[in-house]
Amino acid sequence: MFTRSKTYLLLSGLLLLSLVLGACAQATPQPTKQEDTPVPIPSTAEPTTPLKKIKIGLFVPVSGNTYEEARLRGAQETAAKYNAEVVNFSGEYDPLEQINQIQDAIASKTFDVLLIHPIDSNAVVPAVQDALNAGLVVINADSPIGPDPNTLEPYPPGVSAFIGRTGKATGEWLGQAVIKACEGKDPCEVAYLIGIQALTIDQVRYQYLEETIKPYPNIKIVAFQEGLYRQDKSYEVMQNVFQANPGIDVVASSGDQMTLGAEKAAKDAGLVGIAFIGNGASKEGCQALMEGRFFATIADIPYTQGQLLVETAIKVIQGKPFEKSIDLNKVSPPLPPDGPVIDKEDLKTYVCQW
Repeated sequence: MFTRSKTYLLLSGLLLLSLVLGACAQATPQPTKQEDTPVPIPSTAEPTTPLKKIKIGLFVPVSGNTYEEARLRGAQETAAKYNAEVVNFSGEYDPLEQINQIQDAIASKTFDVLLIHPIDSNAVVPAVQDALNAGLVVINADSPIGPDPNTLEPYPPGVSAFIGRTGKATGEWLGQAVIKACEGKDPCEVAYLIGIQALTIDQVRYQYLEETIKPYPNIKIVAFQEGLYRQDKSYEVMQNVFQANPGIDVVASSGDQMTLGAEKAAKDAGLVGIAFIGNGASKEGCQALMEGRFFATIADIPYTQGQLLVETAIKVIQGKPFEKSIDLNKVSPPLPPDGPVIDKEDLKTYVCQW
């Protein structure tokens, strides 16, 4: 056991992602249910199998949910092809715990690569710099490290690559889905469920959703509530929202599970004709799409992310060309060519990953 450093105690606001993503390939789903285990997409990387085994640390905010399980599976299955090992570290939403885990990995001198999905994007920077100073390859996963939550560029200097997306992009895609759902409705009353209002990622999403719909005067956000990424909490708050605003036309959220809670509240209130928009393209969200209960959801692709993280790591180790910035909203396939907004029609070719 290595002694954990307690150096980094000053933590900025948490930067978490919506719990957002099994492998994806083009396939035709069954009429009422998608396959539980998506087929992995073909690898586009061309690393060779190294003679020396490569040890990779994957540092994630939390473990045990289906998003993280899909990403870890994608990483480990890809690593097995290239004589590499992936060790998973869960910070359980504790920024200091994640920093300590990174410090321990550095001190062990057994790792070649660290893949880091930051819990706190600013507080983790000194630990990342320590890893770089120790000669380790560092790749930023999922959400940006550093002070700019909207950048796709690796940070700090020396980080090899960033493979992820930003809250800005997700907010813009959510806004586009709302615009489409509001076509032909004037006024179009919208309710929005934010995940955790204190989180930077959720604030940024909502900011850019608002900016995206601003040019459309028919769209009015009449309710804004916190759903805590929980179906039960979202059901509870939306019961009150529907009582106060029975004319709501569209409900959008930063997580499929919250939209499912809102859908149940509307059903119990006897309301029909509402367009429900989720985020994540979880198995439950995709099932709701397939059954016509959701209007759209924004797809996350964690299995593909796991593949790309490991493939990029192997390329860096081998000195081969690699992409320094991969926007997961633009990886097609598995996503549709026009972006991550998924509707029922898209499910003919898109398989949800988590």
